[in-house]
Amino acid sequence: MTTHILLVDDNSKLRRLMKLTLEKEGYDIKEAEDGEVAKDLFVEHHFDIVLTDILLPDTTGIKLLEEWKEKKPNVCYILCTAYGDVEDAVQAMKLGAFDYLTKPIKAEELKVVIKRAVDWVRLNEENHYLKKVFKEKRQLHDMVGISEKMKRVFDMVHKVANQTITVLLQGESGTGKSRCAQAVHLESDRKEQPYIEVNCAAIPDQLLESELFGYAKGAFTGANQSQKGKFEAAHKGTLFLDEIAEISLELQAKLLQVTQNKTFYPLGSNEQKQVDVRLIAATNSDLWEMVQGGTFREDLYYRLNIIGIHIPPLRERTEDLPLLIEQMIQEISEEQGQSYQLESGLLKQLSEYSWPGNIRELYNAIARAAVLSEGNILKLEDFPNEFKQTVKSDNAQETGELQDEAQLGEDFSLTDRLQSYEQTAIEEALRQARGNQAQAAELLGISRQSLLYKVRKYQIER
Repeated sequence: MTTHILLVDDNSKLRRLMKLTLEKEGYDIKEAEDGEVAKDLFVEHHFDIVLTDILLPDTTGIKLLEEWKEKKPNVCYILCTAYGDVEDAVQAMKLGAFDYLTKPIKAEELKVVIKRAVDWVRLNEENHYLKKVFKEKRQLHDMVGISEKMKRVFDMVHKVANQTITVLLQGESGTGKSRCAQAVHLESDRKEQPYIEVNCAAIPDQLLESELFGYAKGAFTGANQSQKGKFEAAHKGTLFLDEIAEISLELQAKLLQVTQNKTFYPLGSNEQKQVDVRLIAATNSDLWEMVQGGTFREDLYYRLNIIGIHIPPLRERTEDLPLLIEQMIQEISEEQGQSYQLESGLLKQLSEYSWPGNIRELYNAIARAAVLSEGNILKLEDFPNEFKQTVKSDNAQETGELQDEAQLGEDFSLTDRLQSYEQTAIEEALRQARGNQAQAAELLGISRQSLLYKVRKYQIER
């Protein structure tokens, strides 16, 4: 994406030098020698960054900043001031300038400040996009989405919420089936009644029966008093059985009875209990395949699957990723008491990753990044290795393709070749020195200060 910059300065020589320097970096530049020309250009064209001198023949950069900042707050404004003119610089920063440069301007300092400004602009654009999308989102309690597949999920939840029929939620691990179950309960007329979750895979099968149905005093060694089960505890409310495919055939028979008749016998008791419970079940397995394989009862399958809702994996609802990421960052920010945001360009990389672990993996990755980040900006290096390796592999492939094209093209100048070689040499030295910059500088035969400058120049990860 091309960055558009407006240079405003009455010094034509300086303006030309800045333009040449920035055009070599790939930026699109337009020039103005005074405020009047600058104002016309500002109205006629879109600019990401405005770099203006404070003293102009017909106005000041401060006045331009005051006028333009109100109209276009998302443009990044940088002012140039004479050496030692601190008061003007301070006033500019108070009015919302991103930064200032002191004359005489050095080419490398100019490039560094503009690069930082570009990062600010991109981050601002991403945040603006997220806010816009967030306004258009559809939300059902903790579930968010704008994708067609999630809209269908929301519609199904609304349709079945006030019915008493059993719902079967199916989808890969980590897709948010438990959140969907909660949404069904909270949308129903049972929302003021108990909502109880049971993970059938987390409880040994010999204990699961007593957990669900309770037990009578003396039912087994250690049963010194009667105990209610989850079905009885969820009376008038909702019981969510996650990982339903993990229960044994023997327990499936008892579960079938309670789904059909709303009755059951506690373990070790002859007293029949009757309950009014809304049952929701979930699985990441193919229950019909298990039925055909003889490991899941066919009659129970039909009782559970009266209404089936499929929760799509993240790779099938990529439009929702920015929403989910923003929601998770907000949640983690509230928990940690610090406002986090992603570094420029990272949202795009997060949105392009397949997230095989779905919402659970995404949340854990962002929570990890928040813990490891040195400030409130979450960076690529703060994320898990599997994500970083995928991103770096993609970037390396793109870089390799670009370099191949450049080497074959006529415009691949000697300067470009030398810079490419220099970057490779620095990366290799840092690798051999295991990241020790002093040792790497010694290997390269340059000062540590020179190495730090070149690392920033080529954006080499340290």
